[in-house]
Amino acid sequence: MGRASAVTYLLEQRRTWFTQIQAAASGSVETELKEIERIDRLVLDVRAGRVHSFELTRPNPVQIFITD
Repeated sequence: MGRASAVTYLLEQRRTWFTQIQAAASGSVETELKEIERIDRLVLDVRAGRVHSFELTRPNPVQIFITD
């Protein structure tokens, strides 16, 4: 996957997590916020070229390799 596509994918995942937090309004919001923070950090690292592969395990396991 290209760098721009990886960033787009991560931003979509972030939006999904944020929507889940708003819908839940209770439960493990802290865990969800940590996942959003992790994705935010990944976005910055992918954009800067510091990360060439990563794996997300939630909601479905996926491993991304950046080809740029």
